[in-house]
Amino acid sequence: MYNQDFNGNSGGSPNDEPAVRGISTRLPLREGDSGQFVREIQQELISAGFPLPRFGADGQFGSETDGAVMRFQKRYGLTVDGLVGTNTINKLREVNMQQHATTSVAFPLPEGIYRSGAEGEEVRMIQRALRHLNFDPTYIDGIYGNLTENAVRRFQSTFSALANDGVYGPNTRKYMQMELNDN
Repeated sequence: MYNQDFNGNSGGSPNDEPAVRGISTRLPLREGDSGQFVREIQQELISAGFPLPRFGADGQFGSETDGAVMRFQKRYGLTVDGLVGTNTINKLREVNMQQHATTSVAFPLPEGIYRSGAEGEEVRMIQRALRHLNFDPTYIDGIYGNLTENAVRRFQSTFSALANDGVYGPNTRKYMQMELNDN
């Protein structure tokens, strides 16, 4: 998401000047900072499971972002100071890369078209992914019945580009994979 050149592995001294998309940014970032790099850090925090429900990734390092940074630092054994230096950035990058790899492997999605009446391991794969995405089909039983069809419809209804027909096909798979990768 961001591209920097870091020297050393301190928490971020005032001499650290990574290039972020051609922009020189001083580390550490702290409350009161703003800009595209702050927005990217916020997106990384959200991806790592540290939501910013009030303001989201708005590019403003306020108290909500400060709190998320401190919770992240505490969970991963970093110095809890709310400052985003090299150690925090590297750990964010590591956590998000691990989550992406784990999600892709943990929730593989089948190719093909599945609808009411289908049965088998492929349906279980769809059901597990739906549950992980908070569209719980109630049972992971490999039977594409009314509950699974309803869960697929609920998922589809969150994207205007998808037909809300309860049928799992290539387009629904594409959007489910995108959500699993972001989750």
